Amino acid sequence: MPTNRPKLKLPSFAFLLCLAIATAGWLIVTFSKDYRVTMDYKIKCYNLPEGKKSVTVSDSVISLTFNQKGLRYLMKPFSDKEKVVYISVADLVKPKNKVTVYSFSNRDMRDYLMHHTFGSELVAVESPEVITFYVH
Repeated sequence: MPTNRPKLKLPSFAFLLCLAIATAGWLIVTFSKDYRVTMDYKIKCYNLPEGKKSVTVSDSVISLTFNQKGLRYLMKPFSDKEKVVYISVADLVKPKNKVTVYSFSNRDMRDYLMHHTFGSELVAVESPEVITFYVH
């Protein structure tokens, strides 16, 4: 009794096998590369200096550039996790004089943020060029 089961032809199987091997190779190469990615983070302030009640920031968003490896680079922009940088105002303004307006260049902010854990190597603060904190 003959069965009417379709048989997989050898050339089709060979093509699918080669396609699977090529795809696996492409994924390995893609996930092992280093990428540089810039992402926007909201700024949230805490730990105000003694005797101060509020703080206003000139920019509510800061753009940070990171070095990342493949899978981390591909997944980060699609994560639902809110991207927030928490800045301790008291620690940030400690070396400055006791005034109510503090301005920091993007290099100063990068040096301060190097102590934060982002899961990737922080390379630069892209924008704003200068960020100002108004402490009331």
